[in-house]
Amino acid sequence: MSNAAEKLDAPQPYAAELIELNDVEKQLVELRAKHGTVPDYTTKEGYAHGKASIKELTSYRTGTDKARLAITKPHREFIDQVNQYAKGLIAEIEKLEAPHRDAKQEVDEAEKRKKEERIARLREKLHKEVTSYLDTAVGLDAAGLAELIDAAEAIDTENYFDVTKEAEDEKARVLRELRDQLSRAQERERLAAERAEIERQKAELERLRAQQAPAELAPGDVATTGGTAFSHEDPDDWEGLGSALQDVPSADPFGDALEDLQGLGLDPSQAVDVLSAIQRGEVRHVTLNATTGA
Repeated sequence: MSNAAEKLDAPQPYAAELIELNDVEKQLVELRAKHGTVPDYTTKEGYAHGKASIKELTSYRTGTDKARLAITKPHREFIDQVNQYAKGLIAEIEKLEAPHRDAKQEVDEAEKRKKEERIARLREKLHKEVTSYLDTAVGLDAAGLAELIDAAEAIDTENYFDVTKEAEDEKARVLRELRDQLSRAQERERLAAERAEIERQKAELERLRAQQAPAELAPGDVATTGGTAFSHEDPDDWEGLGSALQDVPSADPFGDALEDLQGLGLDPSQAVDVLSAIQRGEVRHVTLNATTGA
């Protein structure tokens, strides 16, 4: 190991102060040779030799530490002096700086409050102009929801400044919800229309069947089957009516016609509408006959 004084760049203002430590460093070689091996302390000779090594090494250690303290004392005192001096100057500077910082903080906090109030007003505006569309949507049918969606899509979010991103996100959320509501409303209305159409078809079917059915015989009327006349006034005529009617096949002209029209490719609703039109005489050269179905 080279001397610490030799490591200092020229000029060496601290070389003289390090002479004592340099002497210790020079003696390290001898100390290592003399005390580098730990003796067997379990033997009397080893114990005595080790005790002597501890005494000498302790003396060198404490002496070296005393030299360090003596060498650095003036420097430490100077450092303390510098610290106290600088702290006093810093305190005076802080007295000048503090009012500026206080004034700046007051302005900054005022600006912060203004910004927070501005953002609160913008968020209130956002709720009234965008979020409120969801309240307006309550109870609307599909057509009303479609118009509301068109209006929501036209919302301009550029004038929301500090909360522009929030406005864009809220607009997107509201549109998603409105479109979901529109989809559900369309499905409800589709199912309602289907149910109404089924009820209409059933009612029309019953009406047409009722119109095509033969009227009940009044007292004194005559019923015929197979060319045979049956009178209410002649009970004997009615005794054979039951067996005679059994030979006549039951007929549902409207049902047969409905089945034929569906067989030609019309759906049930269309088939009912066609037969209704025929029954009302709106189709030329075609009539419904209670007996033949044509």
